[in-house]
Parts: sequence; C-alpha cells; structure tokens
Amino acid sequence: MTRKRRTVDKKNNAPHIVRTVILLSVFAASVLLMWSTVIRPPNTRFNLNRKMTKELKDSELFEDLQSGKTICFVGDSITSGAMTDGVTWYDPLVPYIEGDIRNFSHSRWTTGNLLEHRSEIPEADVYVIAIGINDVIFIDDESGAASGEEYISNLEILDGTLNTTSPGSKRYYITPWILIGFPEEYNEKREEFSESLYSWCNEKERICIDPFPVIDSFLEGDNISYFMHDAVHPNDRQGVQLFSYAVLYQDHQRRSVS
Repeated sequence: MTRKRRTVDKKNNAPHIVRTVILLSVFAASVLLMWSTVIRPPNTRFNLNRKMTKELKDSELFEDLQSGKTICFVGDSITSGAMTDGVTWYDPLVPYIEGDIRNFSHSRWTTGNLLEHRSEIPEADVYVIAIGINDVIFIDDESGAASGEEYISNLEILDGTLNTTSPGSKRYYITPWILIGFPEEYNEKREEFSESLYSWCNEKERICIDPFPVIDSFLEGDNISYFMHDAVHPNDRQGVQLFSYAVLYQDHQRRSVS
C-alpha cells in the first residue's frame, strides 16, 4: 500500500511540476526581454561588422581601403582619438584596410593649425581629411576660418601642398562633424562650411562626404549618451562605429547618384 500511495502522489504532482517549469520559463524570457529592451537598448549594440552590407562595400572609399594603397587620415581630436584613449573615428574601418595606415592629426586643430604643419604631412596614395569642426567651435580663434570662404581658402592651400607631397593622390574631404547642444549660430556655421566644401569639391573633382544626416538620425534623446563621449566626440564603442558607418553609407549614396 505504501508503494502504491507513493506512485499516486507522483502522478498527482506532475501537473504542478509542469506548470512550475512553464512559469519559470516565462519569467526567464521576460527577464531577457527586459534586459535587451530596457537595460541594453538595441542601438547600444551598433556594430559595423554586422552592418557591412553590399551597399557599404560598394562605396568608393571602401574599395580604396581594400586596394592596398597607403591611406592617410588627417584631422583633429576626432581623428587622433585624443578624447577616447587613442580610438579614432575610423578605428572600425582598420580591419578592412589592406595598405599602410598613416595618421596626421592633433587635438583642437583648426584648418589654420593644420596649414602651419602641412609640410609634415606624410606621403600617401589616399587622404581622408576631416577638419573644420574646431573652426566652427572656436569662432574667435585667429587660427580658425571665420567664414565658409576662408575655410575653403585654407583647404586650397592644403590641397596644393598635397599635390606637391603626393602627386596624383586621391582626396576625400569629410564635412565638419556633428555638434550636440550648441547654440544655433554654431550649427549655421557648420552648415555654411559644409555647403562651401561640397561646392568646392565638385569644382575641383574632389570627393566630399557628408555623414551628418546619418549620424543625426541616430542621436535622439537617451541615444546620445550611447554614441557620444561628449558634445563633439564619438565614444570609443558605439560612437566610432556609427561615424565609420555614416561615412561609408554616405559615400555609397554619393556614388549611386553620380
């Protein structure tokens, strides 16, 4: 009788065990869902490798990165990685670069500062130049450009130097990077510089890439802290991934309509 009673007890408990397992599974799934959507929003997992689509690989810049040519990145702190322990905006692109990489950049550099050191720019087959955001920020700095016209005048001198340093080299000019929370006058100046650069590149058969629309589309509300180190610099995780993605995407867009 004792053994039979134990058998009956086990059968009666089976439904309770099944329900317990189901409830635990539901609870675990709920925790995972909360973790992915609340604690770790999808945008914090932005990764260029996952987004390296056929479109991005079709960009002209990506083809140059894989060509085996020497690539020189020129710019300010966003290019030098001064605010992110040496992690540059193009760091996610490095695994795709087949040739030598050179970096000529310095924190707080304006176009005027860059011209002061232009004789030190190393030789390269391809230059990716991202300079101008400090000209916008430091409006009263004598080393910066006070207008779009002066900005282009400085780049004309730089371009002439590169013609001498590396004849036949290819140049990509990136418009001034995004600014977060600055007064409207700063954003208007950034737009003026960007439009001037676009017009100048078209006249000179240079390549102009404006990553602003893509970057701006990701920076809303709390997402800003996921991508930005501060009001100017991308952070060394998702931020540089986003900046690199935006450059390739916009270059692909440019190429598709040209």
